[in-house]
Order: sequence, then C-alpha cells, then structure tokens
Amino acid sequence: MKTAPVTDLKNRLSHYLRLVARGETVTVLDRGKPVAQLTPPGTASAELQQLARAGLARLPIRKPARNLWTRQLPKAKRSVAAALDQDREDRLR
Repeated sequence: MKTAPVTDLKNRLSHYLRLVARGETVTVLDRGKPVAQLTPPGTASAELQQLARAGLARLPIRKPARNLWTRQLPKAKRSVAAALDQDREDRLR
C-alpha cells in the first residue's frame, strides 16, 4: 500500500491513478494523518461485504432516491429559536 500527502496527490494525480488502476491502494495523508483511500473499483465493495459479515456495517436495502440531494425539505412550522426557547423554558427561571 502506498501513501501520498494531499499536496503530492494534487500535483501527481495521474501517477497515483495509474497505480490504483494497476491494483494498488493509495492512502491519502493530510498533515501525516490518513484521511482517504483510493482503491481500484470493486475492492471497496468487497471490504464493505466483509465489514457487514463481521456486523460492523449494514448494507443498503435499496438504491437511494434519485432526488435525494436535490429534493425540497419540508418547511418548519415554527422557528428553531422558538423550539429551543420552549425546550429550555424550565432552565430559564
């Protein structure tokens, strides 16, 4: 497994993508701490399956809705401030 600082990854992205295409896994480091991994396609799902078998993750039951990130959320009936005031009513006295 290779490691790459964020700055080096930005400067040499094509190089690291070629490594990943050959089957390598690249761990991305930000200030010396791992923050991400680049893995070949299919590898992550195998690892996820392994985590699910160990009981450490749950696999999705179905695909998310197509409008998951773009849909309009329902409008609140009252403001957040009013809800917090009501919740903290007993502490204010």
